[in-house]
Amino acid sequence: MTLQRMSPRVEPVGEASVPVFPNGRSPRPLAWLVIAFALLPASLAFVDDRVGFRLVMGALALTILTVGVGLHVMLGAVEPRVVSIDAAARALRFAPSAAATAPTLVMAFALLLPALAQLVVDVAALPTMPASFLLSRGPYALGALGVVILAVRLWQTRVPAGLELSPEGLRGIRGRARVEWRWEDLAEAGVVAGPAAKLSLVSRGGTGSPVLAPAIALGSDPNQVAAIVRYYLERPAERTVLADGGIAAVRRVEDALRERTT
Repeated sequence: MTLQRMSPRVEPVGEASVPVFPNGRSPRPLAWLVIAFALLPASLAFVDDRVGFRLVMGALALTILTVGVGLHVMLGAVEPRVVSIDAAARALRFAPSAAATAPTLVMAFALLLPALAQLVVDVAALPTMPASFLLSRGPYALGALGVVILAVRLWQTRVPAGLELSPEGLRGIRGRARVEWRWEDLAEAGVVAGPAAKLSLVSRGGTGSPVLAPAIALGSDPNQVAAIVRYYLERPAERTVLADGGIAAVRRVEDALRERTT
């Protein structure tokens, strides 16, 4: 997979965009707060002389640090007005980068560290704080959470990452819903706020809820994706361009919308 980042001008004239981030501001600074929180267990591990306690606190500090860095990387993987295209695909595929997907796996493995540290403490009877349910079972709860996340991510690999548009229809979206639709099955493509922008796909004649996909699942600004999907939904004759690859398909939408405004 070869990803190409593009900043196309494809929003229809007069249509307001939904902010990609809540309140229009990137939440990346919150990741720094998580990273700073790692200082607490790190400090406790440094000043305490009990080997078992230091081992668990050190593992917890490393877990929190990994989660904070992972969130920072993930939140920086999407930008307003930018789409991420798989340039090697023989279709238009909006695909998230490794920066948008890999941190989840890394954070899940990091959640296992306190559980492993606590297991070593329990088996080796290393000196630690007086036993309490929270301190002795909390690390195992974090480990269980990590296992659940890994299992869910493994199960989600059955669905292609991102959203692919081909002359025949649409495929995706990992982590959201399994979309295997012909163009005739799609009734509407739009953007909703919840609280940040999400792509909304409504099936024709369906009674279920719309398929919603945030920017992180697409690797792209949902406003741009929705405008491109609508273009090909409303113009069946243009769908053959999708077989020429993502870059050509996006450029076609740009040129057509530019002609309408000149």
